[in-house]
Amino acid sequence: MIKEQMDKIYRDIPIDKIPWNIITPPEILKMAITANGPDQCKIIELGCGAGNYVIYFSTLGYFLTGVDISENAIEIARKSALNAGVKCDFYVADVTEPIPGFLEMFCFAYDWELLHHIYPEDRDRYLHNVTNLLTKNGRYLSVCFSEDSPQFGGTGKYRKTPLGTVLYFSSQKELETLFKKYFVIDELRTIDVEGKNVVHKAIYGLMRKKSS
Repeated sequence: MIKEQMDKIYRDIPIDKIPWNIITPPEILKMAITANGPDQCKIIELGCGAGNYVIYFSTLGYFLTGVDISENAIEIARKSALNAGVKCDFYVADVTEPIPGFLEMFCFAYDWELLHHIYPEDRDRYLHNVTNLLTKNGRYLSVCFSEDSPQFGGTGKYRKTPLGTVLYFSSQKELETLFKKYFVIDELRTIDVEGKNVVHKAIYGLMRKKSS
């Protein structure tokens, strides 16, 4: 269902009108990349949408790969990268399923406001996939809506957006329980994230792959 929803959004809504489509990465993401992406580090963005952040970091010399469930989003991303003259890779994939060809390839993985699209029953499978993408001691950053954020009704774990998608709003405690199964957590805190129109509360988690 989420694939159909996202394909429809990227097909029917002008790209500059999509609420989460922001060209420049937030400062906190820039800092995470520069602090955890050493030279020659390969980085993957899970749920990259139209590829704005992949393209941005590629212009700085990083080796970026973007993955998204929407074929329409990836088509936009590839055209944008071509127009920008940057070298990066984009693939269509469901991140809750194994992504072939990338086993232990990346030293840093991140999802920026993707996890609230993944419901609790799919999250273990998703995080297992993330660990398989990461090299030994690879780092992972996840940022998603906090249940303390007032958006879309302000209460309840599941909230419907004006676009028709239904998001899951997490607590910091439940994410701690989830993440520590697979990672050593370095930071886990609630932050303010500035969107296109409003500021919302999100949970920021920075962690390291557990040693096998």
